[in-house]
Amino acid sequence: MRISLGLSCSVLTLFWCTASPQAQPSRFIEKPGVLEFSGMMIVKPHSFSTLVQKTGNSAFALMSQIASRMRILSNTLEYHDEVDEYIVAVPKGFDENTYSERLMGTGYYEYVIPNWIVYPVTDPNDPLYPQQWQHVNIASAKAWDIYTGTSNIICAFTDTGVDHLHPDLLTSLVPGYNSASGQAESDGGDTSDINGHGTHVAGCAAAIGNNLIGVVGVGWNFKIMPIRVTNSPGGSASLDDLLEGARWAVDHGAKVISASYSGVEYSTIQTTGAYIRSKGGLYLYAAGNSSTNLSWFDYPDVVVVGATDPNDNRAWFSSYGKAVDVFAPGTDIWSTYIGGGYAALSGTSMATPIANGVFAIVWSFNPKLTSQQVELIVERSCDDLGAKGNDSTYGWGRVNSFKALKSARAGKLPGIP
Repeated sequence: MRISLGLSCSVLTLFWCTASPQAQPSRFIEKPGVLEFSGMMIVKPHSFSTLVQKTGNSAFALMSQIASRMRILSNTLEYHDEVDEYIVAVPKGFDENTYSERLMGTGYYEYVIPNWIVYPVTDPNDPLYPQQWQHVNIASAKAWDIYTGTSNIICAFTDTGVDHLHPDLLTSLVPGYNSASGQAESDGGDTSDINGHGTHVAGCAAAIGNNLIGVVGVGWNFKIMPIRVTNSPGGSASLDDLLEGARWAVDHGAKVISASYSGVEYSTIQTTGAYIRSKGGLYLYAAGNSSTNLSWFDYPDVVVVGATDPNDNRAWFSSYGKAVDVFAPGTDIWSTYIGGGYAALSGTSMATPIANGVFAIVWSFNPKLTSQQVELIVERSCDDLGAKGNDSTYGWGRVNSFKALKSARAGKLPGIP
């Protein structure tokens, strides 16, 4: 018997609406400046194989395929055959929600969603972000246009612990280690912050971004491994506990490990740096706040970090010299603080985790890079602040997240033909 297309569509619609009803989609809500309606929808019909599975009848599935396309033919604006998606205008008398409900109610479609007007997510919505001048200097916003960082990399901070309940950090934490007591967190070791310094340091690199809370780190979604190196409320730690904690971190999956402590001038730092390098990680260490010229040594396996001020000058307190490889912002840096709060602190303690975040975002973007390649990319992408190249005051210069990511994306190491 010959059946007209109109009759078959009516019969099919009745079949789907009665025999195989679809759950109604949640309502679409505009967010000005983030998601806005365009008067168009993206519509994807069910595939033929899905329809056969649903109906158990290939002939019926074929008619459904025809009906799904005929229903939207008159208001189709564009079709993408590689993904089988239609861009359709919302018909008169409907809005985005009612039209989606009407189409999804037929059972013909996998999804019917607004063709949203979307906006760049360059600047996060964290309320203290405008006060974080460091992101301007290291071009974080331009870097975030390329990539914001994901949880595929672990940053470790050998410090006073981390506030486990801080809303800008808690979902990023992975189990760490208390080297002062020799206990892993999984075995009862306490890695909560005993002082406040460690929470601030962690947030500089990895405070969660675009979450409407507080501040943002260099990367938005890194995993944070707290390595508590002291049980003293004042924060003092033995160098051995500091270095043992760093080695534990790389042995347990951390890729970029930083220390915001004094003691950089002692050669045991290089020994641990070489160990971390041999395990595929990178070790960063603060240059110190004594304004000392550190030109009597230069570690091959440790990235020593100095601090700059908002004008890209060396911060008055920052040590400098041949041993210092890179600089990063380090004065009045807003970050997370113990008790769920926020504070502005200064020091190479702040510059070092900011550099940690730049190394981490490059490595997160391209996890196949070696530690040597990541270091080369970041160092050669610095904004040169002194004599051209690696000079005896500023090293390679002040880190630039955007330039480093551009180099990583291009797949070419800076300075290498």
